[in-house]
Amino acid sequence: MRAETFLFAVSLVVLAIVVVALYFRYRKQQMFHQERMEALEKGVPVPKGYVPEPWSPRIYLLRGLLWSCAGIALSISLWGISLSTRRPPSEESILYKARSLSSSSSISMEEAKQILEKDRGTREEGMPAGVALLGLIPLGVGVAYLIFYNTGDKRIPDSLNQIQKP
Repeated sequence: MRAETFLFAVSLVVLAIVVVALYFRYRKQQMFHQERMEALEKGVPVPKGYVPEPWSPRIYLLRGLLWSCAGIALSISLWGISLSTRRPPSEESILYKARSLSSSSSISMEEAKQILEKDRGTREEGMPAGVALLGLIPLGVGVAYLIFYNTGDKRIPDSLNQIQKP
């Protein structure tokens, strides 16, 4: 299986998981809304919905760790995929390129093959290793969250800081 086909299949699976999760979340909210409306119509007490937990600055620590680990994992996996897909060009691709080179520059087929054979050691096909740098984006977001978490106590005024900390 080619790397492009594999990445496309993985992308489709991830997209399907996200769509299914969003659909189930929508159905849950829809059923809760119907339950509230029926309770209002009957005059019974309305059920309480989701009550979020009190806010805590530790959420930035959690977000920072999640984004940083996701960025590191993405970089490592993309780098591994790029290493496993890199290969020298095949004979068929060299012949095809030689044929197109000879027809476009009006040289003989043998001269075109010699030109391409000379460059054969320097060219490789597959995903470049630079794609692994895409993992630096979520890693940077995670590091920003971690910095924000670590500097959090310095931004809170002293009067509020003493009230929150026993």
